[in-house]
Amino acid sequence: MTYDIITLGGLIQDIIFLIKKEDGLVLANKKDPLRQKLLAFEQGAKIYIERAFIGSGGGAANAAVSFASLGLKTAVISCVGEDTRGQELIDSSKKKGVETKFIQKTKKEMTGFSLICSLKDKGMTIFSLRGADRNLKVSSLQGIKTKWFYITSLTTPHWPKILEKISKIQSKVAFNPGQIQLKNIVSLKKFLKKAEVLILNKDEALELILKLEKRKKVLSLKELSRKIWFLGPKMVAITDGKRGAAAFDGKSYYFQKALKVKAVDTTGAGDAFGSAFVASLFYWPNNLKRALSWGIKNSSSVIQKFGAQAGLLKKRNI
Repeated sequence: MTYDIITLGGLIQDIIFLIKKEDGLVLANKKDPLRQKLLAFEQGAKIYIERAFIGSGGGAANAAVSFASLGLKTAVISCVGEDTRGQELIDSSKKKGVETKFIQKTKKEMTGFSLICSLKDKGMTIFSLRGADRNLKVSSLQGIKTKWFYITSLTTPHWPKILEKISKIQSKVAFNPGQIQLKNIVSLKKFLKKAEVLILNKDEALELILKLEKRKKVLSLKELSRKIWFLGPKMVAITDGKRGAAAFDGKSYYFQKALKVKAVDTTGAGDAFGSAFVASLFYWPNNLKRALSWGIKNSSSVIQKFGAQAGLLKKRNI
């Protein structure tokens, strides 16, 4: 079977809890451009949760469900523990139209989960136990046929080898790297020329450029997208939260404002944007303007509901 797209990365459980905005503080940290805002709570305090949600998460899983919703024949490559949580996550993905036969199971660690603390109207902080996700291995890609690979954050120590193997295949590649990849600039740079699309949020894009140029300076989206494009990817997309998103292909630069919606939970907004952006390119290659529109619409829909997958749009609705 040939898939339209295969996602690779995390499949974990999300535990999201919302607390009152008066129970926490957002502190400005202008001295450090990589950590401009800090979320703080009173030490020793008992803070009550207003609302909670438990469901499927992880970059690869969120993107896979999104691609399937947008009409693409989709599979996911992830690793879970041999436990009830892992099986529930597999079953959930399967019910949402994702092929799960490439999901690995390990006895070494439990299935991962994230505790996502959302401070009402002020943002969120994520505490993540990657667990079995760290045991993901890709020994061979022979026999796996796909038009696209969509690579999300990889916590396995084998990630450079995985990227090396993917760089040798003919499939197009979209890459949404995580913190571990951004900390290893040498290994990351080797792969960027293989990427058809590189997707980052503004903080990640800034972190990448500041580490390479070794200076502390806040740059605009346009400056960041151009600098990152010169590293090798054919197209660059950078999200900037409630302000919108930008895209650049070496010739044309586009920016689109975010839609004005009431955000309930921003978990999975980046995955929703990136997956819809790439899905649009699958149907209409090189049309960055349409891809931005799809990404903005999908992420705007997701943040209006709790959880990373509940608000994902169908192709007919986007």
